[in-house]
Amino acid sequence: MGKLVVPLLALIAVGLAACDDPPKNMPGPGSVVASARQAAEAQVRTRLRMVGEMQMRAVQAWQQQMSNTIAVCGQINPTGEATDPFIPFVAVVAIKEGRVERTDLVIGMSNSEAGRVFVEMLDRCFEGGGPPTGRPQARALPPLPLDVSRVQQRAASSLDTPAPVATGSAVPVSPGPASPSIAALPMVTTKAAHPVNIRSQPGGSGAVVRIVPRASTLRVFGEAPGGWLQVGEDQPFGWIHGSMLDR
Repeated sequence: MGKLVVPLLALIAVGLAACDDPPKNMPGPGSVVASARQAAEAQVRTRLRMVGEMQMRAVQAWQQQMSNTIAVCGQINPTGEATDPFIPFVAVVAIKEGRVERTDLVIGMSNSEAGRVFVEMLDRCFEGGGPPTGRPQARALPPLPLDVSRVQQRAASSLDTPAPVATGSAVPVSPGPASPSIAALPMVTTKAAHPVNIRSQPGGSGAVVRIVPRASTLRVFGEAPGGWLQVGEDQPFGWIHGSMLDR
């Protein structure tokens, strides 16, 4: 009888040890975070239509209060040029059974998007983050930066008051005395090779007020000497050189 007990105990010990082994196909926490980061970077690449290496910094992943949800926060330089700014982004990645199910990206490529990124960072870029419960309505967006607001106001006012032709001044596109309707303005498309800077004024010395993705379609609001165009959507964004366009 004693000879049978020893092998039996050994089998039980082996069985208990096997119960402690994790399932072979279940991903660990590190691989889930890595998958979330890869999904976030893929969304950024798709949003900016980028190919090749991306210049990113301060990229961190945070487990959210909602299970199986990870927020990836970071910054990217869309052009790769040392003089251009890094743009913040937040990607919320939903994980199901160890695989990425959905990725929602917010990236500050415009004033309104930058405001939303600011709110998302406050809510999500920390361990256990997520939208606060019990909030009656969405958090108010912060005001636009004063310098950008003034640039847009000056650009919009130039449509109503034609300026004399001079170096660095706007020349209205409209042939008549009245400003054209938005729908009547000519359209242009930016280069498909890379994102393009939009500047506060004609000339390379103008501050970069926005970076538009590759192959963006924009309206032309005005022209300036040297091949500069005042472009935007429903209102002017700023100035872009004609060499950056595929007409």
